[in-house]
Amino acid sequence: MSVKHSFILYVLKQIKGLKRRSIFHYLDQYGDFEYLLHASPNEIPQLIHTSMEDSQTIYSLLRNDSKKRILWQQFNNSKLFTWFDDHYPQSFRMIPDPPLILYYQGDLSLLKTNMISVIGTRTPSKKANEKVQHLLEPLIENSFTIVSGLAKGVDGMSHQYALDCGGKTIAILGFGFNHVYPSSNQALFKSIAQYGLLLSEHDPQTKPQKWHFPERNRLISGLSYATLIIEASEKSGTIITADQALEQGKEVFVIPDSIFLTQAKGCHKLLKEGATPVTNGEEIIFSLASTVIQA
Repeated sequence: MSVKHSFILYVLKQIKGLKRRSIFHYLDQYGDFEYLLHASPNEIPQLIHTSMEDSQTIYSLLRNDSKKRILWQQFNNSKLFTWFDDHYPQSFRMIPDPPLILYYQGDLSLLKTNMISVIGTRTPSKKANEKVQHLLEPLIENSFTIVSGLAKGVDGMSHQYALDCGGKTIAILGFGFNHVYPSSNQALFKSIAQYGLLLSEHDPQTKPQKWHFPERNRLISGLSYATLIIEASEKSGTIITADQALEQGKEVFVIPDSIFLTQAKGCHKLLKEGATPVTNGEEIIFSLASTVIQA
């Protein structure tokens, strides 16, 4: 069943006006796409809330053999998994607004490991790299996989340190694989594809858009047991990710820092709101001891 319904998900994702929530609303009611496959154009909007124009497109894509053959070939040539696949992480099934399809490059077995998200500002302080190394060294030694977003600054530092230590890392992207952003992380992107795992909701041809990155952040926090904030300005994507982690019921760890450091203002805000202060990786390991997968 999974291949058939994964393919239909792939077909539905070609329709730009069709929202994830509409597809999930349908799946919550019917479980799979059998009703949709046999529906007329007039019945489709009643099943999967969409416009009549999109309904006609859905009907055509699901029944036109030549169009289906092209999409089937594209689907089979793509490295992806969907809501219906065994590779789909259970952690994503538990968050609001989970992804329907994920494209990947690299080692899918990392989705079965103990994961922690490590994020922070794109404009880190001079001490940020030392903080990354100090906090991440014991986590990597204890086989934690480092999850981040391949952004400049703390994200890139965290991915790179994991690779340099022979550890594992997962990058969750806000763009398709053929349009790496920032371009300065091209080499890091290739290294993660070879030694770690790249994940994206977007097909390879999708260029980065500003709104992709806040949306991507829910997956960074959602994939892992907890989120570690290295540095964060007061208004930033890091704070958005931390807020989403808290909404998802995940613990947020924060490094307390100088009151005079601009890059610590967001950390101070999170600490006031109940985030857990940590000064070393061992504290994180102890805190997560009852949650992690035992080797």
